[in-house]
Amino acid sequence: MIGIANVSPRAGRAGMTLVELMVAISIFGVVTAVIFTFLTNSRASYSDMSTRVEFQQAARAVLELMATEIRTAGCNPNDAAFERFPWAAAQSYQCRMDLNGNKAIEVTEPAEDVSYAYNAGAHELVRNSGAGGQVILHNVTGLDFRYFDVAGVELARPVTVANRARIRSVQIDISGTTERGEPVRYVTRVNVRNG
Repeated sequence: MIGIANVSPRAGRAGMTLVELMVAISIFGVVTAVIFTFLTNSRASYSDMSTRVEFQQAARAVLELMATEIRTAGCNPNDAAFERFPWAAAQSYQCRMDLNGNKAIEVTEPAEDVSYAYNAGAHELVRNSGAGGQVILHNVTGLDFRYFDVAGVELARPVTVANRARIRSVQIDISGTTERGEPVRYVTRVNVRNG
């Protein structure tokens, strides 16, 4: 006959000592602090990246709109009498085109008479398509338009009446800051197709 020994599951163990408990709590606290710091930094990094991406997307959309309008400046299928760039300065310009070929410059979208101006006091880029100025980009810290002739020679600004017909490309240099103050800058050069 086999006998069953009466064995207690905790036989020979006295439990955790106070020192062991303190060490375990300390290790748990350090691990928790490291994880919390990592999560906090990750959240801040994500937030910074998100605001930067938002500004970059807005700036790219504005640059694409400006580039489209500069490329079509002077579109004149029916030889209507108008100037391609009635105004061309360092922080503002105006361009015209006859997109629908009716020999009239329309102010309804897609507008055929468009101007852009930098409001330095408010840090805004304003677009006016004939129906009043609208802010299209906030947090702009700098804007510079440069104008070039067919040979790539820069024209003095503001471009004089005699030289405005010579404009063949426009360089746009736009600087801004995200909501968190990070600097962002874009520079692009757009060729005028009609001229």
